[in-house]
Amino acid sequence: MLEIRNLNVHYGVIHALKDVSLTVNPGEIVTLIGANGAGKTTTLRTISGLKKPTDGAIFFNGSDITNTTAKERVRMGISHVPEGRHVFYNMTVFENLQLGAYLRRDKDGIARDLEMVYEHFPVLAQRKKQLAGTLSGGEQQMLAMGRALMSSPKMLILDEPSMGLAPLFVQEIFDIIKKINALGTTIFLVEQNARQALKIAHRAYVMETGSIVLSGTGTELMQSDEIRKAYLGG
Repeated sequence: MLEIRNLNVHYGVIHALKDVSLTVNPGEIVTLIGANGAGKTTTLRTISGLKKPTDGAIFFNGSDITNTTAKERVRMGISHVPEGRHVFYNMTVFENLQLGAYLRRDKDGIARDLEMVYEHFPVLAQRKKQLAGTLSGGEQQMLAMGRALMSSPKMLILDEPSMGLAPLFVQEIFDIIKKINALGTTIFLVEQNARQALKIAHRAYVMETGSIVLSGTGTELMQSDEIRKAYLGG
């Protein structure tokens, strides 16, 4: 579904991504792990069209999308939940969810997806008239994910979905990610909680200083002594 070939990204003189290549197949959960500053968020921003690469190519469902706009990528089926959630604080939960479907014109489909989001995240149904800024961090993360699902994505990109959340919410978020994937949505996940991410991932990549240094199944990386020492606390 997604193929990145020899991707290079610069911020001025800083070489943030160095010949990054990776693939995500339909129906997979693929995770990208690495230390802070490794280039994970830059990778996601480049995939969704928020950052232009210096060199390399990005293909989605066989089409070269390297030079397409972020809006065109949403229309093609890529939806990005950014680090920090970025919900619209002064709008209601329902209004935030409506914005997720802003490119769609299929009213019946939008209504069905809204019900699906409420099934995944019952708290959003309970608080649909509440301002998003009054929700807890965990509830805002659910809203950000629900808003992304309202675009009816083929691939959902998640950047640090568990960051800053209480342990109870962390487990709930990962359970929901698995459920969304089981219903047919491909997931590309960046996550500091490497243990949780590798538990649910079909495949994983490890990034260090802008380069992919290791890849394998989630299970293989969980069992790697190198990964355990660096990312799993022993």
